[in-house]
Amino acid sequence: MNSIATAISSSSGTVERTPVGIGIDGGGSNCRAWVFNARGQVLGQGQSGPANPVSGLTESFDAITTAAEKAVQDGGFPPSILAQLPLAIGLAGLHLPQFYQQFQQWQHPFASLHLTTDLQIAAYGVHQHQDGALIILGTGFSALASIGDKRIELGGYGFPINCTASGSWFGLEAVKAVLLARDGLAPATVLTELLPDAQTSASLASQYLGQGPAVYARLAPIVLQAAQQQDAVALRIRCEAVSFVNQVINRLLEVGAPSVGLVGSIAAQLMPFLDSATPCQFVANAGERGSWSFLQTVLPEDAVPERIFATQNVGDLS
Repeated sequence: MNSIATAISSSSGTVERTPVGIGIDGGGSNCRAWVFNARGQVLGQGQSGPANPVSGLTESFDAITTAAEKAVQDGGFPPSILAQLPLAIGLAGLHLPQFYQQFQQWQHPFASLHLTTDLQIAAYGVHQHQDGALIILGTGFSALASIGDKRIELGGYGFPINCTASGSWFGLEAVKAVLLARDGLAPATVLTELLPDAQTSASLASQYLGQGPAVYARLAPIVLQAAQQQDAVALRIRCEAVSFVNQVINRLLEVGAPSVGLVGSIAAQLMPFLDSATPCQFVANAGERGSWSFLQTVLPEDAVPERIFATQNVGDLS
């Protein structure tokens, strides 16, 4: 790494251009990667498609590798540097033992591989190793409370069985609502005109039968747009999601969490409608911050001159 190390100037001073590792935050729709220097500054970043192994192990491997390759390219480094850098991954689906075991056997192109869940990465990003709770509402749903040595996880079992209020859930509820409305079994909705490939019930069913969570999650903005237009069906779907999220927040507070952070694109959309009396906030950059926090815990002591976060209870599954 020293052979490619340089220093560049930035608005905040000099940025050391020696990379020490790569952080990954992988979910059901996107996989994001960051190349970090020893001070946690981002030297390059990349993004690829779905990385949740529940939707395909090979696809998950490919998404992670592609995002990392794009990140090193963005930073101006050669592809060969992947073999010199440790990879710290926070991935949706890794709490399921079969996928964790398969990742342990992956013949990856990196110097080393360190595994945890996307939920743990988000927790690091939101609470910085302190007590607290968070809810992820992106393509899927999961939640975590960490209070002292106590750890409570909620959800995270995936689409379609355990994804209420997530992007994939919004999409699935929209398709179901349109099909019922076309049959005269539910109220009419503007979603019939807004959903792609909804000219007939047959075309809609053909498009979405057997599709994974990322495909359904792409419909979530349409549902939220229809709710803003006061469509009764879309409002009902949004109201059900808000009620569920309020219930999850209250459950996390009941077990002792002092506050709750919300992460993910759907969380940002629902935040204005949540109970204003609850101590919760939306956190926009939890993936990047959490990836650096986790990466620090697996680097040698002398690789990071000043650790930003404590390293207890690191959550490394490797």
